[in-house]
Amino acid sequence: MKKTIIITGASEGIGSAMALEFARRGYALGLISRRMELLQKVKKDGLALGASQIHLESVDVTDEIHFESALSSLDQKLGGAEFFVANAGVTGRSSFDETAWPSAKKTLLVNAMAAIHGLEVMKVKMLARGRGTLVGVSSVAGSRGMPTGGAYSSSKAALTTHLETMRVDLKGMGISVVTIAPGFIDTSLTKKNKGKMPFLMQPEDAARIFATAIEKKKVWAIAPRPYFFLYPILQMLPRAWFDFILSRTYRSIRG
Repeated sequence: MKKTIIITGASEGIGSAMALEFARRGYALGLISRRMELLQKVKKDGLALGASQIHLESVDVTDEIHFESALSSLDQKLGGAEFFVANAGVTGRSSFDETAWPSAKKTLLVNAMAAIHGLEVMKVKMLARGRGTLVGVSSVAGSRGMPTGGAYSSSKAALTTHLETMRVDLKGMGISVVTIAPGFIDTSLTKKNKGKMPFLMQPEDAARIFATAIEKKKVWAIAPRPYFFLYPILQMLPRAWFDFILSRTYRSIRG
């Protein structure tokens, strides 16, 4: 069976790194991003690395009609995608002026609404085929409400929760669900941080870990490795401890 995958937000960062990693593994890829010029470079590099074929769609994932059309087009060209990765995302910082709501709304629309939209659309297609794997790229930041990033943390928490529900709902239907939770990965999103980021990992290294987890249909994948242990600790921290520790450490990282 031909190995096929669709990835959103594939023009840079974790998305492009995963696209190139799956290209190395001989996949046929469908890639989505707003910036076609960057997608074209990923396509060129991916074909050179061994991808059997690569199809591109330039679309804003918050544009529901065009996003669904792009997904359907790529799915058809690939002969039915075996894997779908909802990766497109934006970062966001708390604002205290008139930009507060527009900024938060954009983060929620991209990271939660558009991601869930893509997952639900591809879920229906995969159910019709009786097979497939749905993947959502959440974040360690979704474990709690991280200081200076309320909309970002809440958007990733929403995605994590939705993926968890999908995993249970789809059990026994031939559809697997994988949640990816990156920590600090060296991308354009994290370059906005001013302080030292613990366990910072290169996107290529993270992509290898995530691609393997996706192929093995693991329920949960975290990188860098230390966050595998830190994630549950963050969830269990008493509120007073969380407020005290995170208000200092996370603010220093964000700057």
